[in-house]
Amino acid sequence: MDSMEQKQQAVLTVAKAFYDRGVYTQYDQRSMDRLIQVTPRRRKYLPPEAGNSQYTHFLDCSGYMSAIYLTAFGYELPSDLTWIMVDQMEPRKYLYNLTHEETFADIQRVKDEMYAILQPGDLITWQRYTGSGHIVMYLGEGRYTECTTPPKMKNSYNYEECKNQLYERGLWWRDTLDVKFPLTQEDWENNKGLFHENIKRFSIHRPLEIVGDILPQAKLRMGSAKDLWCAVENSAPGLRQAYPGGKVDYTVIVRNQNAEEKDIAVTFAAPAGTTFADEGKAEFALQAGEEKRVTFSVTVDGGNTAIQLEGPKVTVNDLIIYAHPVLLGRQMTDSQWETVKETALAELAKGETSVAAAAKAYGRLGIQIDPVQKHYSWGKFCYHDTPVGDVISRRPQKPFEDLAVYTGFGGKNVITPEMAAGSYVRTTFISAADLLPGDVILCLEDSFGDVAYSAFFDGEKLIGCFEAGGKTRSISGEEMDTFIDSLFGRFAFLLLRPAQGL
Repeated sequence: MDSMEQKQQAVLTVAKAFYDRGVYTQYDQRSMDRLIQVTPRRRKYLPPEAGNSQYTHFLDCSGYMSAIYLTAFGYELPSDLTWIMVDQMEPRKYLYNLTHEETFADIQRVKDEMYAILQPGDLITWQRYTGSGHIVMYLGEGRYTECTTPPKMKNSYNYEECKNQLYERGLWWRDTLDVKFPLTQEDWENNKGLFHENIKRFSIHRPLEIVGDILPQAKLRMGSAKDLWCAVENSAPGLRQAYPGGKVDYTVIVRNQNAEEKDIAVTFAAPAGTTFADEGKAEFALQAGEEKRVTFSVTVDGGNTAIQLEGPKVTVNDLIIYAHPVLLGRQMTDSQWETVKETALAELAKGETSVAAAAKAYGRLGIQIDPVQKHYSWGKFCYHDTPVGDVISRRPQKPFEDLAVYTGFGGKNVITPEMAAGSYVRTTFISAADLLPGDVILCLEDSFGDVAYSAFFDGEKLIGCFEAGGKTRSISGEEMDTFIDSLFGRFAFLLLRPAQGL
């Protein structure tokens, strides 16, 4: 049985591994699947290495804590909602219900009581009167870590302006917990911390007493893989695709954050459905602060009909490094693309919607898609009537039949309850680089599709409508980037890729 000290070391090591991802891990307040105004971005089931320059790892405060305990012990915290955690998370070591009649002396007494109880790895939660809360992890020596935005900044997605706001980091390593307690009478008047009038109660929890033993992979983070920053990137990230018969490159990145030289051993096992001719091993020494990249190339089997390539098995000093799946697709020939492009542009010039234009264009290749925009609201989504508004959820995906990009959907009113534990089946970020010539972005502004508009990508620009009732026009460059960035703030969006029907 692992000792409490070892468990504390494990949980702090994992927390630091998430923190060290820097800009690649971001805070997203609306990242959980709730009833309304949600985004499909949360990634609490993935390890730290899932965040890299190609894939931003989105968490919120409770998602960060859950991810730490899952990675360290395989233990899932009992709730995702901080204001419920106050009651549900065991064991609870301390609870304070505010009266808001506390004196400065009362605050100092409560502070002394909490510091006498707190141990590294403990979780501090608080509930607000507004029906929300927050959670942080105590690191010891008066420090704590949390997942949140920088002070006085908006969340990583600004739903009012419909745009991403990515910061230097979404996780924070705080120097002192004292900021939660007014230290002087002047502080009490300016910064009430945990005694703010909006806070109802706060508590201390110690899951380390019930989590079980440290996972073998977490022990490697404390041993042979200690202070290593690792990632696996690929040549077809995001919503881009690989093709049967084509090549995929996987680049393993290793950075030595240790103060001394470290010996590194990398192993690579190719994904199922690919051919790999090399040995799949690399050994080298890394100086303190040094980084090295090693690339392994595979060929997708010609008869591979899977939706995606699962990530290869990659280890660095025996630690398994998460590798994202790669979407598989079907590729148009140059002549097929010219046919599609010529027909679609001609139909758009007549005033047809982009969906109708694509239906006519792909019909010339024998690919049938529904030309009516509103049909996609019930053809690809299910409707849910909730007390706080309408939401829709994605139907089971069959990308080579429904001709929509696997994972390529989202929006603030899209819920994905069936995907809570399989978060890899939805996208967290989309950019112009994810679009392929012939793609169609379809936006819905209501659950029935009565307000819908779409845009066709010709390889350089988007052509179509970009708001309800808008006229057909083309956008490119910064304007196109702004529109794509806005998709998660719209009611719902879907990325159609009719070439999947070839």
